Formats: sequence, C-alpha cells, structure tokens
Amino acid sequence: MGRTAVPLGRRVPRWWRAGVDLVLALVVFVLTVDQGSGGEVEVTGEAPPAMRLLLASATALAVPFRRVNPYPLLVVGAGAWVLMSAPWGLMVAGYTLATRPRRLRWHLVALGVLLVIARLLLVSDVDVRFAVVAALLVVGVPVLLGLWVGTRRALVANLRDQAERLEREQLLDAERARAQERSRIARELHDVVAHRVGLMVLHAGALEVSLADPAAARQAALVRETGREALRELRDLLGVLREGSDGVLLDPQPTLADLERLVQQSRDLGMEVSVAVDGPRRQLPATVERAAYRLVQEALTNVHKHAANATTEVGVCYRPGRLEVAVRNARPADGPHPGLDLAGGGHGLVGLRERVTLLGGSFQAGPLLDGGFEVRASIPAEVPA
Repeated sequence: MGRTAVPLGRRVPRWWRAGVDLVLALVVFVLTVDQGSGGEVEVTGEAPPAMRLLLASATALAVPFRRVNPYPLLVVGAGAWVLMSAPWGLMVAGYTLATRPRRLRWHLVALGVLLVIARLLLVSDVDVRFAVVAALLVVGVPVLLGLWVGTRRALVANLRDQAERLEREQLLDAERARAQERSRIARELHDVVAHRVGLMVLHAGALEVSLADPAAARQAALVRETGREALRELRDLLGVLREGSDGVLLDPQPTLADLERLVQQSRDLGMEVSVAVDGPRRQLPATVERAAYRLVQEALTNVHKHAANATTEVGVCYRPGRLEVAVRNARPADGPHPGLDLAGGGHGLVGLRERVTLLGGSFQAGPLLDGGFEVRASIPAEVPA
C-alpha cells in the first residue's frame, strides 16, 4: 500500500522565505529612507540624511531576523516612527508578532497604539480621531492580518498532522489485516495440505517396506522422499506467512546446483530427461537461480501430468549478463495415464511468468510444431533494484 500525499497545503521552502524577507527588507529600506525627508512632522525637524540612512539600514537589517526574534525590529521600528514618522518597521514587527504560535502579548499592541497616538498628537497638528485611525492602520491592521495568517497556519498544520496520523493508522490497519490473512492462509495450508501430504508420506513409507518388488519399493521410496521435501518447503513457506513479508527461510533454497537431483527424480519415475549446460557455470544471485530452478521443476511436473512418456530436454545457457533456461518435451506417443493426471488449477505457468517478469526477464510457453511443448525464460543476471 503506497503512501499518498494529502493536499492540505505545501510547506514553504526556506529559500522562498529568505527571498521574501530580502525583498521585504529592501522595500522597508526604501520607504523608510524616503519617509524622513518631509520636514514638517519629524521630532528633530527634517531628518538628516545620515539619520535616515542609519535608521533605514537598521530596520532593513532586522527584517530578515524577524522570524527568529522580532523584538529588535520592533524596537528599531518604534524608534524610526518616533524620530521621523516612518511606520514600516513597526508594521512589519506587529504582523510578525501576531503570526507567532505563542500567545500574542497584547500589552505590546496597546503600547504600540499609544505610541502612535502620542507621537501624532504631540508632534503633528491632528485631532484625536485622526490619530486613532492612524494607530489602527499602523498597528491594528498588521496585527489582525498576522492573527489571521497565524491561525490559518496553525489550522493547516493541525489538519496535516491529523491526516498523517490517519494515514499511519490506515497503514497499520492494512498491515494487521494482511497479517491476519497470512495467518489464516497458514492455518489452512497446515490443516489441509500439510496433513494430506504427511499422510501420503506415511503411506508411501508403508508401501516401501511391504512391497516385495524392488523396483516398486524404489518408486515408493522416491514418493516418500519427494513428499518429505514438499513438507519441508511447505513448513518454510508457513513460517514466512506467519512471520510476515520480512520472514527469512531458514533452510537453504534450491538453486541450479540442485538441478541434477531434480532431474534424477524424474528419471527415477521413468521419464527420459537430458540436461545440456552451455557456457561456463558461474555464481548468480539467489533469486535468479531459484527462479530458474522453479521453472525447470514446474515444467517437469507438467510433463509428468500431460506427457509422461515424452522425451524431455533441459537446457541452461549462461550468457553475458543473462541466464536462459528452456525445457522442451517431444510429442507424447500416448496420452497420460489417468492415475498420473494430477489435479491442478493451471496457475503454475502464470506464477512462473510473474516470477520471471518481476526479475526483469522474458517468458514464453507454448506448443511446438512437432506436437511437443516448450517453456523458455531469459533472466537478467543482475536483479533489478
């Protein structure tokens, strides 16, 4: 189950915030420098160029650090307002304080309002109503805007956290459901398949010790040994199902080194099987060799089911970068014996195709012109990541 992003707003990258602060600092610098050149409302008369430049530079330098600590900007902005009626630093500081997740310190807001009103009433020839309106514009509007932005950010962050928590809970629920389904499948396999195969092994062992014909006794012994191997592999698979997808098979899995033993089992059952290996043998990834082994195993099983008396050829070709495996049987002289027609759902070749495809290989299976059948696969020597 893949993770899906919840569209609750994107986190702003740091470079974007830094760019916004630099642009804002430049705007505040320009407006503050220009603000102090009027001459009629400054405390000290028209602000000297050196003072305008100093206050504008200090205010602009404090802007990029406002997210970490807005109080230097608040102090410098208040000084620029008092000395030369420049409200821009004070407005940015009020907005920044209001957007912070902590509780807004309303005594600072009240102090800023009083500072704006007092400066206008003392220095400028304005009435009280104009001073109140100016205080609302300089302090109230930035603070209200900051409160709205801060509340929205907190709401988006809360919704994002809830969505991520819900997604984690869904993943846990899905994992629990998969674990329960694996356990159920493991119980069914143990109670049904393992029980039946175990009974088959016991009966084959009883036949082995009771048959007088040595050839028949060898056949019974082969059935018993094959059943025991099937039980071992089934127990490994049950362990993986119970432990989950990360379970590790404790017993060594068959590889191409076990190919001759697999072919010999078919020969012991009377099938004429030949093996041809082309190219120097070399060590391949375990998944590649296991896939090749299972392909030969499934193909030989199909020959037993559908063409037991047909001559069969197994070919393994080590090519640079690839491993090619083919199992080809000739046209059977007669149909399969009814007692050898094993029950099957037709999923063996489908499973082989899926296994080979997952490894990045190609798979073909189909009848030949001479009436035989061929199963062929080409698997990359390196497992795709």
